[in-house]
Amino acid sequence: MMTNAQMEQIPGFLFFDHIAVSVRPGELEAHVQAYKTMGFKELHREEILGTDQVREVLLQVGDGPNLLQLIEPLNEGSPVARQIEKNGGRGGIVHVALRVADIQKAFDYLQANGFKLVDKAPRKGSRGTMVFFVHPKATENAAFGYLLEVVQEGAHGGH
Repeated sequence: MMTNAQMEQIPGFLFFDHIAVSVRPGELEAHVQAYKTMGFKELHREEILGTDQVREVLLQVGDGPNLLQLIEPLNEGSPVARQIEKNGGRGGIVHVALRVADIQKAFDYLQANGFKLVDKAPRKGSRGTMVFFVHPKATENAAFGYLLEVVQEGAHGGH
């Protein structure tokens, strides 16, 4: 078993922070209710404007650190609306997010090791986090095939 000190070595991945799932416009509440029926707890909701243009709800799985992020596009200009369109009009997994101890260290490490990063630098995410994304064609030799988000918890800690 690795110690916390070892886990926090560069690039410092700790655990899966969340899985983001898109829902079609107007269906967010129905999805939230379905997950609540399964025992998930709603922790946070927020509208994210700028380039994202989505409404998000974060749900906690059990008592663990792993979250489910439901995201509904606010308009047709949202990248999530385009993802739903590409997916034949259905919602689905948008990205998988991993938590890190130090976002800048993780960014510098992945960049130095040839990972294709979507963002030029870590940026503000929802709930006070800092984030950056790794392209689905992660490296020259390993195309993960999904968008990976790297997340550092906000200064307030917890969820």
